[in-house]
Amino acid sequence: MIKRICGAENIKLRRSMLLYLHLIALIFLPVIFGWYYGSRKNLSSSENMINIFNTFLALASPLVISIVVCLVYDREKKAGDFKNWLTEPISRGKIVAGQLFYYWLLYVIEIIGTNLIYYLILTFGFKVVDISFIKLLLTSIAMALLGFLQYELAEVAVMKWNVGGSLVLGFFGSVIAMLATTSLFDFIWPIIPWAWQSRLTVFWLPDIPLAYQKVAALTYVVPVLLTIILSWLIMRYFSHWQEKAE
Repeated sequence: MIKRICGAENIKLRRSMLLYLHLIALIFLPVIFGWYYGSRKNLSSSENMINIFNTFLALASPLVISIVVCLVYDREKKAGDFKNWLTEPISRGKIVAGQLFYYWLLYVIEIIGTNLIYYLILTFGFKVVDISFIKLLLTSIAMALLGFLQYELAEVAVMKWNVGGSLVLGFFGSVIAMLATTSLFDFIWPIIPWAWQSRLTVFWLPDIPLAYQKVAALTYVVPVLLTIILSWLIMRYFSHWQEKAE
């Protein structure tokens, strides 16, 4: 089923602006950031360069995810009023989840790919040293995984409140992600999905004790459990969804 959905989405992707949106994110972002901070390498530490780049990705992700989800939703609506969702013999929940999984995989490629390009530009283009490739790779993987629930929540919002509702959710998600970089959410961030990615910056901040980083890493057990539980509930919502009358 996943193979079939991914094949269909590949064809649709080549005909839409989503392909260009993903390519722009994958190529231009790391090039712009890499050139800017690489040319100013004497003014900033390598940890700060990585921290700023991934903070930007974390802040932009909620809104970008909502835009992607809304474009897919609008496409399905125009293609026969969700005919692909409502008339297939397999569960509509599985179809919607399969589409989300496909675009989340693209997101995984983008997050890891942009960090890899950024790393190569800084390391080989501008000779920036002391960037741990393994640590950067693990951060990228964690950020991509933590973005999965955002896709599902954006889909729930667009199904319940249409495109406008999902875009509003994405906007406020970005605001929450920005606030999460401060001490405001120190005690409640593990239960706020839009704060999870921003809090990864703690692992790149200088002078943070190793003991504190270990505690922060253990705290991510809560987001993992929430993702599993909420994903199950959201899957049930997808399966029972019916298009609202205009």
